[in-house]
Amino acid sequence: MKLSNNLIRKILNEIEKLKNLEILDLSDNEIEELPNEIGNLTNLKELNLFHNQLKEIPKEIGELKNLEVLNLGYNQIENLPNEIGKLEKLKRLSLSENQIKQIPKEIGNLENLKKLELSYNQMEELPEEIWKLKNLEILNLKNNKLQWLSKKIGNLKNLKELCLSNNKIKNLPEGIESLINLEYFGLSWNYLQFLPKKIGNLKNLKKLYLFYNQIEEIPKEIWKLINLKELNLSHNQLKELPKEIGQLKNLKELNLNNNQIEKIPSEIGKLENLKILKLSNNKIKELPKEIWNLNNLEKLYLKNNKLQWLPKEILKLSKLKWLSLKKAFDLDNLKQKSEELLYILQKLENKNVLISIDLNYLKGKVYPILKEKIKEKYRIKDLKQIKDNLNIDNLSF
Repeated sequence: MKLSNNLIRKILNEIEKLKNLEILDLSDNEIEELPNEIGNLTNLKELNLFHNQLKEIPKEIGELKNLEVLNLGYNQIENLPNEIGKLEKLKRLSLSENQIKQIPKEIGNLENLKKLELSYNQMEELPEEIWKLKNLEILNLKNNKLQWLSKKIGNLKNLKELCLSNNKIKNLPEGIESLINLEYFGLSWNYLQFLPKKIGNLKNLKKLYLFYNQIEEIPKEIWKLINLKELNLSHNQLKELPKEIGQLKNLKELNLNNNQIEKIPSEIGKLENLKILKLSNNKIKELPKEIWNLNNLEKLYLKNNKLQWLPKEILKLSKLKWLSLKKAFDLDNLKQKSEELLYILQKLENKNVLISIDLNYLKGKVYPILKEKIKEKYRIKDLKQIKDNLNIDNLSF
């Protein structure tokens, strides 16, 4: 029975008469209270109460012995009844977007649970019993107030997705290395200062998000994650990268924006499947020539660095579509002649590469030879502003 989005405010007690009901969708209404009679719908397999005004759940919910899917997300629930632990056939439980501070220990009885959504609540800790959910495949705990995790997390060996973003976690516990089936690991917006070496054991990991932490160094073992496709380490305190980065042969996107990196190891050129490389807002002075072996690279972000020249080998990037160079150069220590830089940019333009470059750079270093050297179309971001400010008529997209 689908009754979603009908401005329903109250469920009548007579609902208990629907003895054979298997699916009940009451999402996107204005329901403030569930009648105790809801527990008489013993054949119910799916109950959707997403986006209502519920503040509590009656203990009779535990009578729904055949329930497999329960969605209570986006309500105002503060506490759950212990009886929720009686839903032994439950496979999916969503409690996101509520005001929950504690989960009853009885949740450990839900041995068939595969997906547990607890994001956007007020939890500071988790009951030890939660680590008994050995069939769990997806666990979402983002946007809570968690400061630590039990080493028993290693019991969840079937876990494929684990999201811990936007908490207050400072350290990852022992046992994390046992999550050998993990494919997605979200740890952004925490207080991590380092990663355990054993993180390299997560051989099936495909996506690892660590942005907005306080990480200063990456253990070389992380590069054992040979199935990794996306790695985001932006907004940390990294100063260098281990040469083992070259082992991530399947990596497609690498985000190192907003760190303190001064040098990129030459081994980065071994990332033959890389499509997006973000190095903006660092202190990079030069790029290794091996970077131009990235034959599948489509987007390269270099803005706000300390580059002293742009190697002509960049022309070897046959699939490059976007190049960000805004404030990428150290103008006081520029070792490259303007003519050479313009030549490279012109050639990239001929390859239909979109280029973003700093207007002040154009005025300070390039403009003196601009009119003489540019005769072809030259694609630069904010072109109209350049033309207006510099009175150049022969530039167009």
